[in-house]
Amino acid sequence: MSNIFKHFILPLVLFLAAGAIFFWILSPLWDGAQVAVALKKENENNLAQRKKLTENLNHLISQYNERVNDFASLGKAVPVGQNIPEILVALEALASENGLTFSGVDFKPRESKIMGIKVLSMYIRLKGPYPAFQKYIGAMEKSLRLFDVVGVSFSGISPGQSQANPNNLDFNLLVNAYYQ
Repeated sequence: MSNIFKHFILPLVLFLAAGAIFFWILSPLWDGAQVAVALKKENENNLAQRKKLTENLNHLISQYNERVNDFASLGKAVPVGQNIPEILVALEALASENGLTFSGVDFKPRESKIMGIKVLSMYIRLKGPYPAFQKYIGAMEKSLRLFDVVGVSFSGISPGQSQANPNNLDFNLLVNAYYQ
């Protein structure tokens, strides 16, 4: 019997004990390791996606930084508020720089068809020679503030008038400026 016990029962008991240890102890550890491996792969994928998003964000930030000056000039072209004193100073300065006499301006705010943008209509009166007026219009065109010349009229020389001074014409401009 001792031989049967040594050769058959003891190995069977040891085999069953090893199986029990595997199923009750090592199997949960193995399952936990599989979950950890799957979690590691998921984390690596998340890390790769975040690195890609970070690269995209850095690219967008660099593009924004390259265009900051464009945004600043856009803010000057269409500022917040009417800024009538600023416009008045600019119009007078443009007139004197271009050899014209600034006679006055009338302002009339009105609504725009563009959402969020308002229009300030200006009726500007100037005196001086025609070449200076052309320079004035060119200077308005190059101004940071966005101006739309809607209408122009001038007077000073009537047909058949011999005493008229061509260097002292009256110019009337209808101009729109935009603001938020």
